[in-house]
Amino acid sequence: MYYPYLRARQFELLSLRELVTEGQILENVIPVLEPVKDGFSSLTLAHNIFKECNFHPYLILNPIVGELKGDYLEILNYLVELEDCAFKPAFHYSNNLEFVLSTIINYDLKDCMIICLTNFTDDIGFRTLCEHPSVTHIMLQDPNNYRSLDRFIKQLNKTYIRLNDVFQKQAKNSLFLEIGAHKFTEEHLYYREERYQGFSDYTVVPSEFIDGGSTPRAVVIHLTYLYAEENNEIWIRHFTSKTNDSIANVQGKFAEAAYKAISFCNEHQLKNSALDELITYYNEKRYPGLGIVKKISIKNHLLVVSDYLSGGIHA
Repeated sequence: MYYPYLRARQFELLSLRELVTEGQILENVIPVLEPVKDGFSSLTLAHNIFKECNFHPYLILNPIVGELKGDYLEILNYLVELEDCAFKPAFHYSNNLEFVLSTIINYDLKDCMIICLTNFTDDIGFRTLCEHPSVTHIMLQDPNNYRSLDRFIKQLNKTYIRLNDVFQKQAKNSLFLEIGAHKFTEEHLYYREERYQGFSDYTVVPSEFIDGGSTPRAVVIHLTYLYAEENNEIWIRHFTSKTNDSIANVQGKFAEAAYKAISFCNEHQLKNSALDELITYYNEKRYPGLGIVKKISIKNHLLVVSDYLSGGIHA
């Protein structure tokens, strides 16, 4: 099972809404959503579609980045008010045993996920939470760095998910011009063999949270794909515009990047609904905006992983 870690922003949620409506990721993809905006309109819109389609992602109740970060109850109160809530509760653990445990008990929460990144020192507190009967899912980033903790979780007979930070961020978009195709992840091949019940990553965006941004000098379309010649590892290509000397003509930069991406996809017979959307924008000479470009990249990645897990693509 794949548990992509996504910030619950407009275009991340839009990618999920479209995929759920298309019925393409219901069986083997369960997103973990971290709200970062003080306002729930986009979440509510997504929730209504998730509920209708019987789709149940996890929602982090105590984000560690964004406008809602901290151990507060605002997101939980929003969750409680939803009718027939489709979201499941998730918590970041960062030496905050008392908050997480008291919230689970006071609100009688079930089927909870505990997420542990690298911002903790209280190993005993984390183990205590992992053993709680209301905690059914445990996500740990870079578990190889915590050998004894890794072994402890594996003997709990719960859903254990390894989170890897696999996207190689560059200081500026134009640097992606120098980077060729390379391996993105192989967790989908080996996670069960290594006694995990699920795997996770930040999809094709950096793990670092950046709120907003300026107009880029270069437009990049990040596309993952299964590389059959390398044992169906997931590889990535960064299709980058060429005229990157100024921020002018972003539409032209998009066309340059899209032409490269579409040519590659045609050559390798890659096809899905995200790529179809990219082709439509290019053929109609329309620039959809950087948010939609990111949405297409995320949607493509989720489809690549989901299709592999469902047996749709194999060598």
